[in-house]
Amino acid sequence: MKSLPWTLLACALGLIIWLSLALHNTENKRHALMSGLCADPVLKGEIDARCLASVHSRAHWWQHLQHGLTHLHR
Repeated sequence: MKSLPWTLLACALGLIIWLSLALHNTENKRHALMSGLCADPVLKGEIDARCLASVHSRAHWWQHLQHGLTHLHR
């Protein structure tokens, strides 16, 4: 019975870390799209997928996490 709380804690921490990484990635892409950082230079009005996969639209990862947690977007 002593291992059940530690197992639940490890699962909860793993879920929190996984959700934080997903929120960071989503907010990074959202901010890059809203800022126009990944506009395709050849096709106007389109998005460069390679740029979107590698862009860092803010200086630090925690800024994405903070913005994603404090601002609810529709």
